[in-house]
Amino acid sequence: MPAFEVVYAEHFDYVWRTTRRLGVRPGEVADVVQDVFLAVHTLLPKYEPRNAIRGWLYAIVARTVLHHHRTRRRRTAPGENELDEALVEGFADADARGPEDSVAESEHLRLLERLLDSLDPEKRVVLVLAAFEHKSMAEIAAILDLNPNTVATRLRAARERIQAALARHHARDGWRIK
Repeated sequence: MPAFEVVYAEHFDYVWRTTRRLGVRPGEVADVVQDVFLAVHTLLPKYEPRNAIRGWLYAIVARTVLHHHRTRRRRTAPGENELDEALVEGFADADARGPEDSVAESEHLRLLERLLDSLDPEKRVVLVLAAFEHKSMAEIAAILDLNPNTVATRLRAARERIQAALARHHARDGWRIK
């Protein structure tokens, strides 16, 4: 069984990136990551080494983020939901690109963030697991402790919503791309 300090040191960046990817606002990520590692500390004695540590951690992150979103939704006044800040961190070779490349990449990241923000947290988690973490339906169902049919339904609905939003975006902003 790995020691908590080892899990924390080896997987802190992964937990941080995953938390951010699942839609936690930049100013709230530190608190959610702390909640994740509090849960890890509590649950570590129950961890079974035959399971992949990242999958186990992802399940904890996903549940903690869903709880965070539900809590935030209850505390947020109607109309207070603003777009998240632009996701521009994590590009080590930003100086190697030209200004046009940087602007285009930044715009694509903001669009992706807006599209993901348009999903409810339950669908977003499933889509992120499938699209970015490359998990199978069975793995997603196990991680989130859901019925595989529920996972498939949420994934299909998330993809349809993203495709519709992307089509609206291209129709609205297509005149600029020439």
